[in-house]
Amino acid sequence: MHDTTSRGFAAQKLSCFETSHYTTMAIKIWNQSVAARVAMLCALAFSGHALAAAPLVLKSTVALPDVTGGDFDHFAVDKARHKLYVPTEKYASIEVFDLASGEHLLSARGMVASPHKLAFVPHRNELFVADTADGSCKVLDPVDLHLIKRIALGPKPDTGVYDPTSRILYMGHHAEDPESGMSYIAMISVDKHEVVGRIPVRAGTLKGMLIDHDASRLFVNMRDTKQIGVIDLKSHAVVATWDVPGLNGNSAIAYDAKGHRLFTGSRGPGKLFVLNSNNGSVVSMLDTVDTSDDMTFDAVSHRLYVSGSNGLDVIEQESADRYRTIQHVDTLGGKTSEYVPALHQLYVVHTKGDQAQQAGLQVFTVN
Repeated sequence: MHDTTSRGFAAQKLSCFETSHYTTMAIKIWNQSVAARVAMLCALAFSGHALAAAPLVLKSTVALPDVTGGDFDHFAVDKARHKLYVPTEKYASIEVFDLASGEHLLSARGMVASPHKLAFVPHRNELFVADTADGSCKVLDPVDLHLIKRIALGPKPDTGVYDPTSRILYMGHHAEDPESGMSYIAMISVDKHEVVGRIPVRAGTLKGMLIDHDASRLFVNMRDTKQIGVIDLKSHAVVATWDVPGLNGNSAIAYDAKGHRLFTGSRGPGKLFVLNSNNGSVVSMLDTVDTSDDMTFDAVSHRLYVSGSNGLDVIEQESADRYRTIQHVDTLGGKTSEYVPALHQLYVVHTKGDQAQQAGLQVFTVN
């Protein structure tokens, strides 16, 4: 097991102090001999390149002054129409942004009382929303967010994942009996707008889900039991439950399909667990941000972006079993995030609180 906690690139921004520093350096260079000037210029150029090459650079922060409390939940992206959808759990709105610029386009309230997981379905041009308040999945028009259909589920639907191959949206919800220690994953046909099956899971709280298309499996974080469930999507049954020593409060999840590595976040303290996705064995673990709520693995750059209550960590995959933190950025308490590779942009939303005077969306450029 390899454990590395380096955070050597913390929040690399060109501040006024740094600008003054470069001016002072230039004066010193002018007063040196020719050889000394060349050496110092090389050092200065290397330092400037290091700043420019930071994995994440803050591009803009878009204020949301009307959202005065409550968390945000998981985003949805409409790539064709360049829209980013962000749900507010207590303010009861869906905030819409321009994907490229981050411009705030719309704040829609009244359709969903407590929106959680969002899923945009391109071929239907519809937005599916888990509504914890009334135990349903709402189908909305993505333009003005008016209600198209209400699909009854069960108590407290929260998280889910959409499978474009089967056109099934898997959405977790609690059992009717809160003492049963059971949950269900509803199988929603996005074409029929109805539940076509349910998968029972022996856990009270289901969190992050993702699909391994090659093996036709669904991974789900079973937070209250501190386990990870493996569901066969052909039999629609849990075929394995992985116990991970030290795992706690697991919510965020990501997957490296080529390397057969499953990533999950642990809370209190913040840890990243890297598992062999074939058998659930732990191959690596390292310290990371606490209360991680989202993580994304980028197979092109071999980076993992983990967002939590005390910032976002960029973690480099040196090999399938070796990882190191290469940057930590301040997200003003924002835990939910989304990376859009086509635009080389990463988005993090934060609420009003101790770390921020008002809610807002941060847009980062990914180098």
